[in-house]
Amino acid sequence: MTEVPQHPAPWHLTGKGYILLYKLQRSFIENHGMVPPFLQGKFSGGFGCIMLVDYATSDAGPYGELLFIPGKFHHEGKKLNTISKIYVSTIDSVVNGRRNWGIPKEQAEFVFDQIDKHHEHIVITVGAKTIAEFSIRSGGLSFPVNTRLLPFPLVQKHEDEYFYTTFNGRGKGRLAHIEKISINDKLFPDVSACKLLAALKVEPFDIEFPKPEIGNS
Repeated sequence: MTEVPQHPAPWHLTGKGYILLYKLQRSFIENHGMVPPFLQGKFSGGFGCIMLVDYATSDAGPYGELLFIPGKFHHEGKKLNTISKIYVSTIDSVVNGRRNWGIPKEQAEFVFDQIDKHHEHIVITVGAKTIAEFSIRSGGLSFPVNTRLLPFPLVQKHEDEYFYTTFNGRGKGRLAHIEKISINDKLFPDVSACKLLAALKVEPFDIEFPKPEIGNS
């Protein structure tokens, strides 16, 4: 087996993607949010988020990504977010995401099908199973998007260590409309029946993932 090259933090990434914001009920998070054991029972509200991203460049090369952030959780006296479920399209991203930030990445296949300038169809699969399918339209005037307005400070646990990371992102956003969303609830939190607060397409964007702070559990 070929050894996966190490790509240490920090990373600089560019590309395009979608941000779907939800206000999720505690019962949904506890029953369907795929929350890691160290945060179970500690949900403290905040926004839930799906990010669906097509990275054109990164320190580990281009790749697709689908992730779920349930909201905020009480942890060590703070309210922090966590990525509870995430798929990426390359093994380089899987291995280095776990090494660098404790992010529990899994590998899947992504198809980004640009139907026209404003319409995109995305399918994520693993083997013969479909994880999720999205059909999204976007348009209108662009506006600046910056994570300083809606930060997602992360805590992840990996191999008995806590990884604390706050990523920084900026780009040009446009409002988006979800025409279709279909999710396999055994493989990813199924938010299709939850109320969507906002959907944005961000293109282009730049994201910086810095070195994390690491603490023992």
